[in-house]
Amino acid sequence: MSLWELFFMAFGVGLSGAMMPGPLLTVDIAEATRKGFWTGPILIGGHAIAELVVVVALAVGLSELLASKTAFTVIGVVGGAALVVMGGMMLYDIIRGRLSFDPNQPGAKSGLLIGKGITTSLSNPYWFVWWATIGSAFLTKSLAHGPAGPVVFYVGHIMSDLVWYSFVSFMIAIGKKLLVGKPYYILISLCALFLLYLGVKFIVDAV
Repeated sequence: MSLWELFFMAFGVGLSGAMMPGPLLTVDIAEATRKGFWTGPILIGGHAIAELVVVVALAVGLSELLASKTAFTVIGVVGGAALVVMGGMMLYDIIRGRLSFDPNQPGAKSGLLIGKGITTSLSNPYWFVWWATIGSAFLTKSLAHGPAGPVVFYVGHIMSDLVWYSFVSFMIAIGKKLLVGKPYYILISLCALFLLYLGVKFIVDAV
């Protein structure tokens, strides 16, 4: 397997995972209504930081720890609780009338979006399991190319996330004028409910 093949394989596998609904995609959709196209790239900036930490951890031999039942339980409960709080706050703001939509209104600051990218990634126990199993297997194969292998795999994987989430935020941005009024509240409510569902599911699965 050449480095180019490794890159495209990492991109393909990463894209299949990125396109699955999850907390990061939900945050991307919700924030893109205000922040626009740059929501996707900035969120993935935070996501990339979290993934770099995991890749380094796997490189030093922590895959068994990350895949252990104890780690899954702790991450599931803590991460699930974080998603429940996030979703609950979104619903509370809607009920209290604290959310208003102006297509030209600036969204969250870039620093906050990067933080959300990191927090949302770390709150998902299945993300850790993926890296401790599938991701770890790919990283092991990539070592055949020396230090360049893991770097190429990581870049290919991150590029898949960047492409997909940028595409989603772009589509939301160009259609945001259609979200004025009731459609906006419905979209944010669905995002909040989905975060609540994922949070509860993570906790139940962990326990």
